Amino acid sequence: MKIRNYAFFGVLMVGLITFVTSCKLELDPALSSTDVQIQIELEESLKEAGISPGNTEVLLQDRNAGRQWQGTTDGAGRVTFSNVVGGVYTVIARRLVQMQEYSSYTGIPVDADVVLMDSLVNRNFTIENQSPTNLILKVNPTGNWLIKQVYYAGSDTLNGAGIRDQFIEIYNNSNVELFADSLCIGLLQGVRSRNVSVEYLLPETGQYDWSKSLTIPAESKSTANTDYVYAHALYMIPGNGRQYGVKPGESIVIAQNAQNHKVGYTGRDGKRISTKTASLTVDLSNADFENYQGIRISDVDNAAVPNLITIYSNSADLELAPQGLDGIVLFKAAQNVIKWPKVPLPGVQTIAGNTAYYLQIPNYYLLDGIDLQPSATNTYPKKIPARLDATYKYVPGGAYSSQSIIRKTSKSINTRRVLTRTFSSEVDFGTFERAQPKGFQ
Repeated sequence: MKIRNYAFFGVLMVGLITFVTSCKLELDPALSSTDVQIQIELEESLKEAGISPGNTEVLLQDRNAGRQWQGTTDGAGRVTFSNVVGGVYTVIARRLVQMQEYSSYTGIPVDADVVLMDSLVNRNFTIENQSPTNLILKVNPTGNWLIKQVYYAGSDTLNGAGIRDQFIEIYNNSNVELFADSLCIGLLQGVRSRNVSVEYLLPETGQYDWSKSLTIPAESKSTANTDYVYAHALYMIPGNGRQYGVKPGESIVIAQNAQNHKVGYTGRDGKRISTKTASLTVDLSNADFENYQGIRISDVDNAAVPNLITIYSNSADLELAPQGLDGIVLFKAAQNVIKWPKVPLPGVQTIAGNTAYYLQIPNYYLLDGIDLQPSATNTYPKKIPARLDATYKYVPGGAYSSQSIIRKTSKSINTRRVLTRTFSSEVDFGTFERAQPKGFQ
């Protein structure tokens, strides 16, 4: 089996010009304007080290009205945007700390500048509420595993393979060999409906208030919404610790079904699963890993491809919503993840045999993540911490379009490609019109 620096803030701004994040309703032009006050704080370790919240770049976006404002905080970490029409906005804050400055303050040696980031999506600003909005900057992770490509949309359900051909590609962006053994892939749950009772939502984000989950552990209740994410499925790459090496600049493809979907294959019932138009789908018969749960007839085990370990799953397969409703995270943990708490959705009042649970993952372990959305104008609250992904990404063709999102190349060092990582998926990722396992952009 084959196991196959961020940019300056100005680059982030350019990329975000095309990024539509606001869910703003049509506003009466006569509505009064307001002053939007943003207060930047730092996570406790940075604050104790003496790093200042000053000189933080803040972007305020109202994309539906075609407006955005950019400002820089003063020494106290505050910036005010004056005469802004009341409505729903997105706020993105980013502070670049030079590596020498960071090391002198924290005593922690680093070999690159450090990015601090936080964001809020769909924040309501009105003339009645002019109190400062707080964002807390955190250090972005420095893990070398990156999500390179996500093919969640699938292909045409009549002429292609539907969602059977979905895959996730993971990349070694470092300059040393890494071992994929015990690397975990989590598919995150978040609000997917406009009809969730506000009683179970966080007013500032519109995301679930997980502290109100019926079985949330008492010790994590106060930090349920800040220190954890929640997965409806979690998979782990097997191995003894040094079994699945991935060289610098190479990747691994994780297939839902490791089959050649271009020509079709035989299901577990002996019947042929055909593909009418080969160009719409992909050949995953040489994937590096696959998920085999043996529930669906179409889920056929490819003996030549190692299976993932299914830690927990609410689905019959490694199934991504083709509409773009998931968040995806990578992590490794020196703990028994099987024993991590599982909780029902906030609002579930009675536990029954068919109650769905969601595994609680500490943010501390997260290496990379991406927030998926249906489109620029149809968005749901973010699931991924802003330190991993301050924005989100979607394929323009939507569900069953055969399109995938692909991380862009930043530079090449000899034959090794270094992929872009600004912690903004809108900047970091482009689109393939047809998914290309192991391809580059």
